[in-house]
Amino acid sequence: MGVKGAPDPSVLALAKQAEEEVNAHAKVRSVFKKVEIKADEIAGYVEIVGAGVRWEGKNLSRHLSGCESAYLIAATLGFEMEKRVNYLMSTRPALGVATDAMCTSALECALDELCLQLEKQCGKKLKTRFSCGYGDFPLAAQKDMVKLLDTGRKIGVFLSESLMLAPQKSVTAVVGISDESENNLRGCGDCGKKDCAFRKENK
Repeated sequence: MGVKGAPDPSVLALAKQAEEEVNAHAKVRSVFKKVEIKADEIAGYVEIVGAGVRWEGKNLSRHLSGCESAYLIAATLGFEMEKRVNYLMSTRPALGVATDAMCTSALECALDELCLQLEKQCGKKLKTRFSCGYGDFPLAAQKDMVKLLDTGRKIGVFLSESLMLAPQKSVTAVVGISDESENNLRGCGDCGKKDCAFRKENK
């Protein structure tokens, strides 16, 4: 919500209402697929083995360097949640903004939980999520993501002509599988967007 410092009681109350809205209307759905990859950090590309998919980009290839496999994942809060946010934006703007922010947080939590489950399932460390639009990983790669994951049929997530996901509160990402736990720290440092409000520096 962009609050700096400790929030006052009115903001906390608004956040509580937003949480209730998300709990009432969000329908979390997710899908994943394990794939073999070839990440060439020097040449700057990542290839999905056997799928005819090759993504150019130094940031993604560096992030996945050393990985021979990865999970493609997608998650959404659903169209009902999107409709509710739009309604609140027009009738109760402050609550609408708070609920929109809470949706973002809820979606990130759902993705975190999915990655924890996948980490237990594969028995190896997972690198941080890397989504289309991060660094030089192009949005055009969304076409491959939704196709490989069959998101429309499986979780009701579609891609617009402008390469935006619908519902809006939806995310696709690539998650590298690695034996080297220290590589799991890579994340914001691999993205060239230095002015991002949510940027976190690796320590």
